Amino acid sequence: MKNTKKIAASLMAAVMTCSVLGAAAGAVEFTVVGDTTNTSTSTSSQTQTVTTTSAVQNAIPEFFDGCVKFSWTAVQGASNYALKICNTDGTVVTTIYATSKETAVLVPETTFAVDYNSKKEFYACVIALKPGETDFTGTSFYAPSASKFTVESDMSKYPEYGAAQNITLMVNKGKLLISWTNPNAFSTKKDIFLVEIVDGQNKSVFSKSVTDTNIEVSGLKDGQTYTVKVLNKTFSALSSKDYKFVSDVKSQTAGTNKDTSVKVEKGTNYTLPAPLTVKATAGDQKITLSWSSVDEADGYRIFKYNAKTKKYETFKTIKGTKYTIKNLKNGSEYKFRIAAVRYDSKTKKYVPGTESKTVKATPKKPAKAVKT
Repeated sequence: MKNTKKIAASLMAAVMTCSVLGAAAGAVEFTVVGDTTNTSTSTSSQTQTVTTTSAVQNAIPEFFDGCVKFSWTAVQGASNYALKICNTDGTVVTTIYATSKETAVLVPETTFAVDYNSKKEFYACVIALKPGETDFTGTSFYAPSASKFTVESDMSKYPEYGAAQNITLMVNKGKLLISWTNPNAFSTKKDIFLVEIVDGQNKSVFSKSVTDTNIEVSGLKDGQTYTVKVLNKTFSALSSKDYKFVSDVKSQTAGTNKDTSVKVEKGTNYTLPAPLTVKATAGDQKITLSWSSVDEADGYRIFKYNAKTKKYETFKTIKGTKYTIKNLKNGSEYKFRIAAVRYDSKTKKYVPGTESKTVKATPKKPAKAVKT
């Protein structure tokens, strides 16, 4: 085991969370590890077992103005989860419990008690608990070293919590399809979103409240630029995006003056929109990407994030709407984006459209079956 250091701690009361479970007090041994290959570690004058199964994993932080959201991958058979946030000096700051239906919790910035104009480092891991199992029975758990994160005293530079993320706009059969992601989607209570569209004169041309994270709008004028506003009414958080509406069909009169029939042609002079839905499903050393089709697309390009260059780079261009990437490293997170492409016969190259929202997944070995 590399880079090992002991964190022994007492649990404190749980802070605000969307979970319905309460916090428990007790003592638990923690070890921060650089990998999870070892199964035991020395603590004080005795040796205790370190739980290194897939039931203990990183809690991925996302920063917002006033809070931090922690997410994790669901573990089959878990009855609930215990998120533990540890100081680097060996104390557990807080433990937050979530139901088996939740894969995220929300922690207010006040929990971290960061001094003014400074930063502070923490570790976070989540423990999947089986029915009747507790997290404070003397078992020793590990916190992966990769789970370290930093909280700043001033988090105002981060987006408002609850604001619609990854607003995606695409046109299909003359209608504008709007979709977004909700950072509070893990909650059992659905947020209410108000979708409003205003024209260039700031005149509202559409307004509707929904509990879904997508909506279809008709009646927009071809060639006009609109502002799409998505307000999370539950959190009073607003997101907006400008969009020049260009219909995916254009009509023209055909034939002679006596022939008044209308021929419908596909458009050719606009950038292809991003796929409306993109998913990444993790497996053992592999990730399967799938996405919705885009009208007029001649194919799709997969972009893979390069941690060294910190850029999304072309990985592969394919015809279909599903692709499995193999020979990946288990336990490592991978990020992807998808763009529809059109083939340019003049340059003999594929021209990508708007890139989709980022999707991410972490390959892992399947959990071993528990003998009963």
